[in-house]
Amino acid sequence: MNGVPFDVAFSLDRTTRLAFVVAIGTLKGEVYDWNERKWQSNATSPSSPAPWRG
Repeated sequence: MNGVPFDVAFSLDRTTRLAFVVAIGTLKGEVYDWNERKWQSNATSPSSPAPWRG
């Protein structure tokens, strides 16, 4: 899991929630493309996070 309590995660607005998701994903080695609003392909990671559906 990511360590964010559910009560905190569900209380965040969309912008803040995206920031949390991207921050946690990048800590796991993923790369987020801000212009495309999606995760970049990473051949070393078989399970990249799902794209943000804002």
